[in-house]
Amino acid sequence: MARKKKPEEHENHERWLVSYADFITLLFAFFVVMYSVSSINEGKYRVASESMRVAFTSAKPLGQMAVMDLPLELSRPAMDSKMTMRPDDFQVYLKAANSIESIDLSKKEVRVQNTARGISIRIKDDVLFDSGSTEFKPGVRELLDLIAALVKDLPNLISIEGHTDGAPIHTAAFPSNWELSATRATTLVRYFINQHHLAPERFAAIGFGGERPIASNDTPEGRSANRRVDIVILRETKVPIDQGRLTLY
Repeated sequence: MARKKKPEEHENHERWLVSYADFITLLFAFFVVMYSVSSINEGKYRVASESMRVAFTSAKPLGQMAVMDLPLELSRPAMDSKMTMRPDDFQVYLKAANSIESIDLSKKEVRVQNTARGISIRIKDDVLFDSGSTEFKPGVRELLDLIAALVKDLPNLISIEGHTDGAPIHTAAFPSNWELSATRATTLVRYFINQHHLAPERFAAIGFGGERPIASNDTPEGRSANRRVDIVILRETKVPIDQGRLTLY
């Protein structure tokens, strides 16, 4: 009896498709990874572009732009979102810097900075007050009026914070630096509310005394830097309520 012939196996000419599909998959994954690594943070790009445009198109020498504190803090890690200046923040920053620059303050007596909490306008105490006093010096209202115009149409909360140096004070009006710094902060709040009719619920007046120095109290220069008032335009636009207690941050 004749043996049956085994059917002839056809050669598979399409095996290369498996390898090709694997290659395409790997190539796709590679480009996805490359794109994710190289994608630009659009917000920071806009901020950087605007900063350079302002710096290079200004008619003033760069040395006269110190009050604007350029360059901006763009070197912070991307995950530190509190320090990333959003486009709206940048507009507030520019307006504040340009407003203050327009009244020709020198020697960095007033500085505008982007901070983790918001836009800070730092004013040396001798711009606003005489030593140990809470009465405004003549001419300071021009600066305060500019700041009031800046924040008038913003929804942000505002924290006004008084600071002193480490030298103790003891007078009939101010038994310690706590009272002096707090009263100075309150004086500014009252001015913004009474003279410019800004909403009282937007403000907080805080006195830190000499407990938050930014320089050494061992030198006259350091003590001078520590005596200041910070007007902080906070990132928050409404007061959060925490179990019935109002908190600003």
